[in-house]
Amino acid sequence: MFLKIMRETYEFRVVEDFAGRLFRDDEGKKLGSGIVRLVQIASDDPRLPKIGDLQREIRRDCNRSFFHGWHIKRQYSKQEFDLAELFSLAINSTFEPAGEECGTKYDESTACPKCGAGAKQVAALFLDWKGIPKNKDISRTIAGEIVVSKRLVELFNQQRITGAEFRPLRQNPSSSAESKDWFQLLVQSAKTDVVPPTRAGIDPFDDDPKGECRCTQGDLIGLNLLSEVSVKSTTRDDADMVCTRQFIGTRRGLLRPARIILISPKVWRLIESEKLKGYEVEVAHLV
Repeated sequence: MFLKIMRETYEFRVVEDFAGRLFRDDEGKKLGSGIVRLVQIASDDPRLPKIGDLQREIRRDCNRSFFHGWHIKRQYSKQEFDLAELFSLAINSTFEPAGEECGTKYDESTACPKCGAGAKQVAALFLDWKGIPKNKDISRTIAGEIVVSKRLVELFNQQRITGAEFRPLRQNPSSSAESKDWFQLLVQSAKTDVVPPTRAGIDPFDDDPKGECRCTQGDLIGLNLLSEVSVKSTTRDDADMVCTRQFIGTRRGLLRPARIILISPKVWRLIESEKLKGYEVEVAHLV
């Protein structure tokens, strides 16, 4: 049977002042007041490398940008999903405030001294429940703290999903009241190693050759994930949900680097069949 190959599409928010240098007037969609145009382009489009060239050129000549936001979308055939042994789970629903703003404490002495990744949360997670997206089953704060719905917790417990730990969510340190609708998700295992050909960098055209957003000790591998995830098969345990040993992101202000979440086919089938909301799933590879 024919196996359809994954289709990769890049989405850019292009500055309208410069969009005409590469795109037709009828390409893309103008956003808001029209100063930015949302453009989608396939990974095999010969114009894709030119976007990176224009970004560097305009920054050099005008101290501006050709594009600001970007996102990579990967579409798979049913057969590709059915044959996959592992998936990466990206949480695409983000909210504020972060836990630290509500009283959550972290032990910074446990973090990497070079990049600041890996500080352990001390005691409960405090959050303003009003900020949690009510139409999502899984979301995260800007600091990477993961919140899930009661429905997700019940489904995971019913199906005996392993590797996931759920903790009570409190409003603030002065109250012992716990949310009945929302819980913090913690992934118990963080031993899986990310390996090539995984790419991480600043943006699709900047792999950060100087290593400004990478840790010399190997804890932080880049600011953004730029490819599908490949992991060393011998470092993955048998749990349905695990995390990578390495982090993606940056430690700045309230922002904290986050580990990549990996899930088994059992978890993928569950969240898809129950139509849970707030995430994107991609095929991950065992090497």
